[in-house]
Amino acid sequence: MVSSCGVHGWDSDEMEMFDLVEEINQNFYQVMGISQEATLQEVKKAYRRLSLQLHPDKNDAPDAEVKFRQLVSIYDVLKDEGRRASYNRVLVEGLPDWRSPIYYYRRARKMSLLEISIILTVVISITQYLMAWGSYIDRRHTMEEHLIRKYKIKDRKKKKPEDQENIQLLEETLSQIPRPSWWNILPIQLVKLVVFLVTNGPGLAKQMMAHIKEERERKLQEQKELEEEEKRRQEEEEKRKEKKANRKDARKRINELPELSRGDCLLDAVDMPNSDGQTSKTVRPAVTSMPVITGGPWTDEDFSELARLMAKYPGGTVDRWEKIAELMRRTVYEVTKMSSKVKARLAQRLSEAQQEHNVPEVKVKVKTKAEKVDLSGGSDEMWNVIQQKALEKALKQYPKGTDQRWDKIARSVPEKSKEDCMLRFKFLAEKIKKKKMEQDRPEEEETQQDSADCISGKQDSKQESDEEEEVEED
Repeated sequence: MVSSCGVHGWDSDEMEMFDLVEEINQNFYQVMGISQEATLQEVKKAYRRLSLQLHPDKNDAPDAEVKFRQLVSIYDVLKDEGRRASYNRVLVEGLPDWRSPIYYYRRARKMSLLEISIILTVVISITQYLMAWGSYIDRRHTMEEHLIRKYKIKDRKKKKPEDQENIQLLEETLSQIPRPSWWNILPIQLVKLVVFLVTNGPGLAKQMMAHIKEERERKLQEQKELEEEEKRRQEEEEKRKEKKANRKDARKRINELPELSRGDCLLDAVDMPNSDGQTSKTVRPAVTSMPVITGGPWTDEDFSELARLMAKYPGGTVDRWEKIAELMRRTVYEVTKMSSKVKARLAQRLSEAQQEHNVPEVKVKVKTKAEKVDLSGGSDEMWNVIQQKALEKALKQYPKGTDQRWDKIARSVPEKSKEDCMLRFKFLAEKIKKKKMEQDRPEEEETQQDSADCISGKQDSKQESDEEEEVEED
């Protein structure tokens, strides 16, 4: 038979016809009992005749059913003009042989899945084994050339005495290259894999489950840490905002300080005799420490505003510094402290103006028995309430005759020196004297006597002069 491959493509009808020709292995026209040029009517007539003879219901032969089925298949080929023409070509050219790809396809399409798997496994295993040997030979050849250059072997085949040791090292190195083995081919590896999974499968499953559990716990721990970090950050942010709001409110808040003494002498003694002749103690409220509340750094505008308010509320105004502090939204301590700077600036400007116009500087001086002293340092503007209270307490704590009395008093008064305390004492004494001198009513003579007793009054004027001299000596 002649091969007919490469002429045209093969369809499924032709494949079935090839299988039928190969199965019957006889000429279809001879089986039907007609010539090759028979018409369609003759083919139908021959089919009816043979079907009556070969039908399994009328023929008791064992192969009657097979022959009847083949007859029906032959009739289907011959009654169709296209399939009949293809069969006529097969009669002339023959079926495709081993040189045609369709030959192998026809053989493969009749195989089962198991047969195909076995054939593919064998082909892959042989190919893998041969490729392993090729890789081994190439690796061995490459390493051999490298070692020959390394050990400087001139001729390996001659095995010269000077090269014997290097050749031995070369052969030992080459022998360490693993040779291909049938144990490395695919089927053996698959069997090993199955055995490994069967023997170690439960352990691997447990390890995998433990790893998944650990990974899940790690993620939960990380999520928990992130939540805690976020919560901590939010708390810090809230605290920062609250602190910022408190600072903002603190700038608007005015510190409440103890009220000034109402009509009493600032230098009253703690123990005073009552009407029964017994000593009674005057209880004074404790001076609380003033919290530091600030409205920010002082600017030139703040100093100008302070000077304006000091002129608006002159000395002697009730709650003068509290009103000024409230209008400036600052504490009394800050206002009284900065007032000294304002006065210093005003005094400096006044002195400069006096120098320019040659006007003699006017100083407030009080003539005492000892000498003329400038008492401007002991004025009310230079002393705040806390410093005044501290001075009164120190005067009571360190009476006249105490060793280094004014040094101890100065240490008890915040931000005031020894000279400032003495000037304040003299200023208050002079102020009380002037106030009493202006009063002419007879009923106030007793009050004048009490005030004089507080500051070692008129009866002990000589002692007062001695005390002032002692102060100056200290």
